[in-house]
Amino acid sequence: MSIKQYSTVIDDHFPNYFFTGYTDNPADIDLLAATQAQVCLYKKVTWSLPGDDGQPIDKGLRYGENPGQEAALYQAVNGHLVLAGIDFLGEGSGLVGKLNNDCLIQFGKHPSKTNLTDVDSGLSILKYFHEFPCAVIIKHNNPSGVAIGDTLLEAYNKAWEADPIAPFGGVLVVNRPVDKDTAEAASSQYYEVICAPEYEEGAVDILARRKNLRIIRLKDIHKLNDYIGRRFVDFKSLSDGSVFQQWSYVPTAGKDLKVIRTLQDFIDSVEAPADIPERASEKGRMVKTGKTVSIQRQPTAQELKDLWFAWMVETGVTSNSVLTARNGATVSIGVGGQDRVLMCKQCVSKAYISRQALLSLQKHGMQFDALLLEARKGFVPNSAIRAIEREADGGNAGLEGAVAASDAFFPFRDGVDALLDQGITAIVQPGGSLRDSDAVQACNERGAAMVFTNMRCFKH
Repeated sequence: MSIKQYSTVIDDHFPNYFFTGYTDNPADIDLLAATQAQVCLYKKVTWSLPGDDGQPIDKGLRYGENPGQEAALYQAVNGHLVLAGIDFLGEGSGLVGKLNNDCLIQFGKHPSKTNLTDVDSGLSILKYFHEFPCAVIIKHNNPSGVAIGDTLLEAYNKAWEADPIAPFGGVLVVNRPVDKDTAEAASSQYYEVICAPEYEEGAVDILARRKNLRIIRLKDIHKLNDYIGRRFVDFKSLSDGSVFQQWSYVPTAGKDLKVIRTLQDFIDSVEAPADIPERASEKGRMVKTGKTVSIQRQPTAQELKDLWFAWMVETGVTSNSVLTARNGATVSIGVGGQDRVLMCKQCVSKAYISRQALLSLQKHGMQFDALLLEARKGFVPNSAIRAIEREADGGNAGLEGAVAASDAFFPFRDGVDALLDQGITAIVQPGGSLRDSDAVQACNERGAAMVFTNMRCFKH
């Protein structure tokens, strides 16, 4: 990413005024539905539930982000609004907003805002991996584990094993019909929601053992790849009632900003850092030394596939963020930090914590922290603790040979070094820092590869 891009002010095509309104008057609705004016008609999404008297009653969201916060979901149902060049309503479009009673195979508890925004967050990542069975586990709008595999069961197991702690109370979204084996694996964990395009015979019966689980059938998951590169208008309300409007993010790479739709698009568009101006600190200012630095090693084919996988997952992670991945699965994800080096260190720490948790569950049937407590009480020998710690250290908790993705540039080489110290072999980042040469040189010192996308992927 060119340093100059950060100081560029681009034009916008948003109008000077916009208006919004609400109505329950059928005559108003008929008028809006018929008009060719630049408006869009939204309808509140409700589901038919049995009321206290046993009669069906239409209800919207259970609540918002917290109990006591009223909330509503609205779906665009008709209109001709084009805002800043973006059509508000596309033919046949609709994912979470189209969920009806037929989609909710088992209600469990009535859906809340966080349940459905987590599903949407999972879909936003899932769309890039339509060629492979893929599982995305979401918690608080961020992935805890994402994986692709030859089968859905393999993808699910890899995603869960990446972080066996966070999925508790999370959301699982997959892009293939859930078979009985995957249903058995998923039902052994506590999820709030499972969303899939379909469920094979017997799978729902297995999942329904958990009465509070919301089981969602979203058949249009097979159309997710149609949403790659498609923008929507993203609204953000401020505490004083003001509203930001922006184009939604679309992942691009290279100086021509090519949309990344496939692995090949990624390979064709990312750039190996070459002739990066070296800078040094002089009297508190960064000045060019007259020398340049280029990356010495190109990524292997497997590293490129993992770098692509990592970058596409990264687009769905709250900034600042850094994640690691290996063989089509996340190893660890650092989410929402204020500085990049902390996110790199968090990635390292989470990898070890997750690996210890996984080993403890496999060997002793409990999380590692619970096992530590049992050891303090004298119920478990300390040798069991040390054995898990030693085994987790093997391969640096899965980081050795993995790749890393950073949603923005590295302002200093400290974050790069924290990753390389653990055996990371390749890194994808936007570039654009005054100290890009330091990051490249850090990789050269370890024989690691690095590629630039030339565009960051912040998500706030």
